[in-house]
Amino acid sequence: MDSMNLKELFDAKTFAHILRCLLNLTQSEIEVYFALHEHPNKSVDELAEIMGKDRSGVYRSLQNLLEKGLVSREYRILKHGGYKYLYIPVSIEDLKKMLKEELNRWFKVLNEVVEGFTIEFGKVKES
Repeated sequence: MDSMNLKELFDAKTFAHILRCLLNLTQSEIEVYFALHEHPNKSVDELAEIMGKDRSGVYRSLQNLLEKGLVSREYRILKHGGYKYLYIPVSIEDLKKMLKEELNRWFKVLNEVVEGFTIEFGKVKES
């Protein structure tokens, strides 16, 4: 593996870890999100087939991503009756913005916790 591929692998793993920590995403949700970036405007069935994953697992991940605001869906009427939803991921720029907002929120909470610590008679106490 050359250094460029190793760097890309490290960056992808690091980014996935950040998504897990900050947005409380599962590995499956992360995989679905990135697969959707490679194949936008796909239905659950199409995405499950592309990923080689079980439809119910992909559906569950998409629902969780939808609730967390990381994907949207569009309603499409089928020619022969019925309908289906096509899923669209938020842009990477919007994802970065969400991550930065969450980091700022975490920083504020952590700062308040740190500021609340005091030392009395050799013991650390929270105010």
